[in-house]
Amino acid sequence: MSSTLEERDIHKRIHAKLKLVRYQPVSVAEVLKKLRLYLHTVIELGSFTYLSGDELAARHIIELESVVDELAYQLLIHMAVVVGHDIDSAPKAAPIYMYVFGVDKIMDAFKDLASLVIKGVAPSKELYHQLVAISNVVVTRIRGDRLAGRSVEELREKYAVEVLAILRGGKWILNPQDEVVREYDVIYVKGFKDNVGDLLEDIGEERPAELKPPEGMEKILSSITSMIDFLLVMNDLAHYQLKAQDPMLAEELLEMEVFLDDLRVDASKKIIGLQGLDETDKLALLTLITRLEDTSDSLTYIIMMPAEEECRELLSAILEEGSERIRVFRCWRRASLDELAEKLEDLGASILAVRRGSEWIAVTPYNIHGLTVEPGDAILVSYDVALEDEVLRLLGSLGVKA
Repeated sequence: MSSTLEERDIHKRIHAKLKLVRYQPVSVAEVLKKLRLYLHTVIELGSFTYLSGDELAARHIIELESVVDELAYQLLIHMAVVVGHDIDSAPKAAPIYMYVFGVDKIMDAFKDLASLVIKGVAPSKELYHQLVAISNVVVTRIRGDRLAGRSVEELREKYAVEVLAILRGGKWILNPQDEVVREYDVIYVKGFKDNVGDLLEDIGEERPAELKPPEGMEKILSSITSMIDFLLVMNDLAHYQLKAQDPMLAEELLEMEVFLDDLRVDASKKIIGLQGLDETDKLALLTLITRLEDTSDSLTYIIMMPAEEECRELLSAILEEGSERIRVFRCWRRASLDELAEKLEDLGASILAVRRGSEWIAVTPYNIHGLTVEPGDAILVSYDVALEDEVLRLLGSLGVKA
């Protein structure tokens, strides 16, 4: 089977790597902060791109790799400078190389999905409309000329939407806060379906189309969205664990990965056995959850790095460990997760996930309303170590103990 010239060009771009990388005067802490944000974008927008079949977004995901590579290679340069020719220190540098390997594998997974979209191999539009129908939250792409002159803050305040990223002149602006949209920008927006719909309607665009899923499909699509939510949480945890190297937390996170893998297996069985589902859509969905599992494996690979004392000592010196801390707490009485999160927010703390028995729930701003924790449930909390005493006192007063 022959390939078009465009497909061959895309194939070459997907497998191309930066040929020359120059040192940049940027701290390791800043590089890791940016990589955490870029991978978050890759996971969120990469999943949206494949499920929606958005070809322009797919090209953007492929182009994003060069930015991620440039940042990842800065870590390798820093490590090479620190270790130098000291053979005794060289093995202690292994975690950084493992981390960069994991980042590369994550990019490969979503580049593969993006390339399939460009080649016309993606879930059907009907399947995407079914996903929109069962989702409370949607992501959409908007042309800059539709929003030119309006600020990100205005969009956030008027429509209660989150601007994930702005692509401007080939450069990414992630998590923009005070940007004003320009005519030729590409804006990626996320929010509650009704809020995004109101924004689209006001600028003359149609609301996201919805289609009631057939029997058995809703559970499959819900499992896929849960996997994506968990990958976003695991991305945050992997970057924290890279610096903290906490063996106790690593074991808890391994349980989370097992749960995510169970989701994948269960969804795969349901996809294969679902009567009436087009074979092309079956293949597309199985491909997606396989790449999501590849991403989960890569993040777990980072999370489960060696935690020997000598590695921690070197990493602490090189990675400029911040003040963030993540711990698992146990609930001893029933509580509203929304209220608990609101009180923690006053201390700059947040809830990342909840575990009930062997089942995990990834906590997001979009699903926290109405959730409760029961006696025996575990919650994963992120907070500033400088405020640890206040956080512990607050949680203790609410029936939550370490």
